[in-house]
Amino acid sequence: MSLIRTIGTLILSVCSLPLFAKSPSIDPPPASEASQPGWNVLGGSFLEKSPVDGFTFEWQYFMVHDQQKKFTGSIGYVLVDPRGHLGKISDGESKSKWKLPVSLMPSGASVAIAGRWADGSHFSNYERFPSGYKVSTDSKNFAAKDSEKQMFAVLTEESKVSALGGAFRLQGQTPDVAWDLLVTPDWADSGADQLNSPFGPLSGRDVGFLPGENWTVHMQWPRTQVEGTMTNLKTGERLPISGHGYRENSWGRWNFALDGWVFSVVSDKASKVQWAWQTYHKSKDMDWLDVSFDDQGRRQSLRLFAKENQLRWKLKDWTFDDEAHQCIPHAAEVVAQNDDYIIRAAYDLSGNNQRPMLSNATALTRIFVIMIHMPTIHGTIENRNTGEIVARFEGQGGGEFSTTRSIWNDISPANCENWGKRFEKEYAPVKGLEID
Repeated sequence: MSLIRTIGTLILSVCSLPLFAKSPSIDPPPASEASQPGWNVLGGSFLEKSPVDGFTFEWQYFMVHDQQKKFTGSIGYVLVDPRGHLGKISDGESKSKWKLPVSLMPSGASVAIAGRWADGSHFSNYERFPSGYKVSTDSKNFAAKDSEKQMFAVLTEESKVSALGGAFRLQGQTPDVAWDLLVTPDWADSGADQLNSPFGPLSGRDVGFLPGENWTVHMQWPRTQVEGTMTNLKTGERLPISGHGYRENSWGRWNFALDGWVFSVVSDKASKVQWAWQTYHKSKDMDWLDVSFDDQGRRQSLRLFAKENQLRWKLKDWTFDDEAHQCIPHAAEVVAQNDDYIIRAAYDLSGNNQRPMLSNATALTRIFVIMIHMPTIHGTIENRNTGEIVARFEGQGGGEFSTTRSIWNDISPANCENWGKRFEKEYAPVKGLEID
């Protein structure tokens, strides 16, 4: 990546700030009110004018982990800037009255899929469908096609989705892979649709740098059952898939190309543990862990926040990755506690446990990288009152680390380690949450 191109993109983003600064800050409604039967960003408060409407995003995100390890990875159906303020849309022209010289946003429909095959090889595809797509306002249905490139992406809500039930059919084809999968919730008692409940919606108003930016995450199905087929288009091999996964619906108005996140999720059916951690680089409202488990036959479901001194983490073993063009971590540890429990988890990202997702679609996507994580995550849950380990958990997990790409062509491990400390933020040390 050239220094000139990166600086030019950042200047474009910064130059747009006056457009937003003249408008009042707009807080989102509570997540429980914002949630719509269809795609959230096509209804409710998103129909009202906003100075940051061009940074509107929503995705339906699915992890897929075949039980025989034939495939592990993730699929995301994405809707960006649906009203076409900051990029070209179906009519080939930007609707923005600002007449930007380039598309900043990948406006329209997109699909992102990345993963690892059984032989250890990886792929990652991010494909846009700026025209020829349909997204529903009364269901989660999504359909996009590019006949010329022989690509398509279809998400069908086979039966009405809630925390307690429903079904999705995922279909698509990109340059490296084709898929046809049925996804249903497993462990329905661990999901939630209620605001601020563990695995329910959580909104943050402190993401990003522009007035009115906000983001909502709903980890509605922390564990799913996945059945179907995937085809490796490089080899022609069609694979039956049977395993588990995870589903998340996230939406808001947020220029995340200048921000970013880290998250990881694992479930262990044998030990009856669900564990899901998320942190957003600028936000403190959205640094949290949701976890559920059994203690002496009683189900415990917890939501723990870093800002309440219940959660800390450390990303470790940083090195520069040439393809990502950025420093990336190769290990992580997360520890959380309340008055009754202490929860520890760790995972290794070395070897083939991560893969960069890159896109040259627009000026902003070119400066951003999402590292797709595919680690085994393991941990323990201790009852602080008795000292007993009430659960040990381990399983194929998934997650991501995302950030702006570096302007430098190489960075030493020592400087990468120093740079990586920013993602632990300035949270004060807390007794019981120490990490070496």
